[in-house]
Amino acid sequence: MTKKITAYNRVEQPVLDDLRKRYDVRFFKDIDTKNDPAFLEHLRQSEGIIGLELPVDAELLDNAPNLKIVSNVSVGYNNLDLDNMTKRNIMATNTPGILTDTVADAVFGILVATARRIPELDQFVKNGEWQIESIESDQYGLNVHHKTLGIIGMGRIGKAIAQRGHFGFDMDILYHSRSRKPDAEETFDAGYRSLDELLEESDFVCMITPLTPETERMIGKREFQFMKKSAIFINGSRGQTVVKRN
Repeated sequence: MTKKITAYNRVEQPVLDDLRKRYDVRFFKDIDTKNDPAFLEHLRQSEGIIGLELPVDAELLDNAPNLKIVSNVSVGYNNLDLDNMTKRNIMATNTPGILTDTVADAVFGILVATARRIPELDQFVKNGEWQIESIESDQYGLNVHHKTLGIIGMGRIGKAIAQRGHFGFDMDILYHSRSRKPDAEETFDAGYRSLDELLEESDFVCMITPLTPETERMIGKREFQFMKKSAIFINGSRGQTVVKRN
């Protein structure tokens, strides 16, 4: 009997085509996973799940008695109830490294665009409001080069951001992480700091941690008060790492 796999949301067509050569695969997109009859029926018989942003919680696991593996098409895995999966001997996989440079490019692009006020001034010009004699000096934004970049979370993406800042913009690199990173300290001349020290010293702060119980709501009013008034904060991690309102 052909083994069944449930595919959800973002699974590329070549991947689905390859899986269907060996398995009975049903693809579901943007459905109510708790109430969709076709999804629940296929899930009950499935030995594998592959996809993006599917909440794999106790309720879903109760509806998947044959499940053996969940393949998350994402670096993050906060949608997986790992404790419950471990108790049921279900393997979990993710895709670390696949978007390292892509995310680092995006984060550094946001950093530069924010510092130089690019989106704002782009709209300013499109609205016909650009008059050189009326431009205030602060509208040109802040320099990025030779400033201090503080990185919270010196993993693969954190190191890629440090590489861009250190070698591309001659920035001084500070970092805060669960453990010291000697390779980053040597390669980027990066200085390890406590979180409060990093916030106090940095001109730019990039948050690039995974979402865990330790990092959830890690940055809030108290932390922002440590930062320079001119500092720019870029959150490249999950939204829940930052307290929206205190």
